[in-house]
Amino acid sequence: MSGEGDASVRATEPPAGAALLAAADTGVVVFDADARVVWSNDAATRYLDVDAATVEGLSAEAFAERVATRLADGDAFVEAVTGGGIDGPDRALHVVDGPAERWLERRTHPIEDGEYAGGRVECYVDVSDQKHALDRLDRRERTLRAVHDVLLDRSRALDDRLDELLGVAGRMLGAEHAAFARLGDGRVLVENVTSSLDAAVEPGHAIDTSETVAGVVAERDALVQADGATERWPGRHPVGVAGNVALDYYVGVPVAVEGEQYGVLSFAGTSPKEAGLDWELTLLDITVNSLGHEIGNSIRENRAEEQLQQARREFESLVQDVEDYAIFRLDVDGHVESWNRGAEAIKGYEREEIVGEHVRTFHTEADREAGHAEELLERARETGRAVDTGWRVRADGSHIWVNAVVTALRDDDGELRGFLKVTRDMTERRERQQQVEHERERLEFVNRIIRHNLLNGMNVVEARANILEGNVDDEVATHLATIQERVEDMTDLIGTMRTFMKAIVEGEEHEPEPVALADVLADELEKADRAYDDATFEHDGLPTVSVLADDLLPEVFENLLTNAVQHNDGPGARVRVVTEAGDDEVVVSVLDDGPGIDESVMAHVFEKGQKGFESPGTGFGLYLVQEIVDSYGGHVEATNREAGGAKFTVTLPRADDGEQP
Repeated sequence: MSGEGDASVRATEPPAGAALLAAADTGVVVFDADARVVWSNDAATRYLDVDAATVEGLSAEAFAERVATRLADGDAFVEAVTGGGIDGPDRALHVVDGPAERWLERRTHPIEDGEYAGGRVECYVDVSDQKHALDRLDRRERTLRAVHDVLLDRSRALDDRLDELLGVAGRMLGAEHAAFARLGDGRVLVENVTSSLDAAVEPGHAIDTSETVAGVVAERDALVQADGATERWPGRHPVGVAGNVALDYYVGVPVAVEGEQYGVLSFAGTSPKEAGLDWELTLLDITVNSLGHEIGNSIRENRAEEQLQQARREFESLVQDVEDYAIFRLDVDGHVESWNRGAEAIKGYEREEIVGEHVRTFHTEADREAGHAEELLERARETGRAVDTGWRVRADGSHIWVNAVVTALRDDDGELRGFLKVTRDMTERRERQQQVEHERERLEFVNRIIRHNLLNGMNVVEARANILEGNVDDEVATHLATIQERVEDMTDLIGTMRTFMKAIVEGEEHEPEPVALADVLADELEKADRAYDDATFEHDGLPTVSVLADDLLPEVFENLLTNAVQHNDGPGARVRVVTEAGDDEVVVSVLDDGPGIDESVMAHVFEKGQKGFESPGTGFGLYLVQEIVDSYGGHVEATNREAGGAKFTVTLPRADDGEQP
């Protein structure tokens, strides 16, 4: 090692301003005109794990070599420090050896006057939190893309896709073990396993439902998450695990096909989770709904054409609505044929400006001269797909760093019809600008898929089934009735998910407006009366007042009235609606004469997935009620009546327009 410390070159006094910098969070190292260390502060000692007393007097090379042993890319650091780095690019340093792993941003500044004129100051800023936040956002985006790609890749067998889905979801949850199993006849049959546990079993393994945690999931018919799984359910094993394995946490979620329990997805690990899984569990819940639909499609092989059309509709919706990706078609020669909102945002061109132009327009001058765009098209033409990462030019001349995928589009005869290009803006500037919008955009994407594809598809099935009604024999009529019933159940579920997603996606972005409360209550009472022949619905008069709400308000009372009937174990439910209008708020109470709410459930009755006592449905109804009412600035509570039965009270803000004529 060269340039070790020399007492003759050490500063006798600290640099000007050292007292202020000594306790700063930014690590500071000062080099004199001879490129020797004259001073460093405590932050530099912590970040770089060097002792100020031992580095003082070292040459830049010796200092860099001492620090380099602790970095992931030490050679690059040595090159930057010994080269001065004043006019060079900033370098991100990954410290891997020291008291704590961290990311540092290195910046250099020349010293133009004073005692150390001709030297430089090197600053090291701890950007670990920012780096970890960006990594977390990127992992979520990649997970969402992977789940989407797996579910929609119907060119592969469902079994293969399920294996990949287990891997993606397992990594998302930090699980060491993931498995999918079917339920039936009191047994659990393992069909897919992805695991690093020695006790994992092979597909085809069967076990009694009572001996596995999947049985708990099946009994509750809801997502189950628990720490200390082995202690909580002694004698039970996660799906796909045999023998005694001490498991700390478990996540299980039921998979339904056409409204009936079909199987269970299970994830487990031997180490506790250090953080919550709210985002991951939400995505898992949505993914399972899509998975159940995919399994149903696989079972109904005679509906292959319908599956293909559904995939096309989903793809078209994706192209239309995704704003984070530039997705557009090229003709066989590379000219732009279509343009989506994401392309407009990323590339900066309006549709009228760019359609008909060659794809080379987006490349840098150097890449255009090298024929890089043509090379990518040729590669996609030969292999079917070309992936590229590099600089591109926006309409205003600015440069962005992108990841681009070019896919060849061919007809059934294999003839090239053109290309599909998907481009993602990877510049750090854009990543930081989109951090806040990231989660909402993904939820909006799922909401649009549910609204435009799943519901439309079910409406088509319902319409066709209704056409057949009265035109089939008695035996077929029984099956047709089952189809109509299942379609209605699935449509209701999709409607609930649409409403739930709308409440989440719009959040604080929509403003409540005056809504006639009496009209809403009258409509919902009439609907409930038609739906439940054995139930009686009463009210003491409906006040002609307006409340601050929106078009989701009917969902609140539909859920509460339905809940009152479905949770009644008597021969005929009696439901009474009582309203009380105050100066600032209106209180609506829904009372029933059922068994009431079990005290063990009361505290959690409005939580997501909570179904109470052996009830039908998804467990989202009361959770949805609370989410909607909260968004209006109101509140809802559940109590038991002294006379028997349950009472749900909804308090809504009264609109300023007062009573209606």
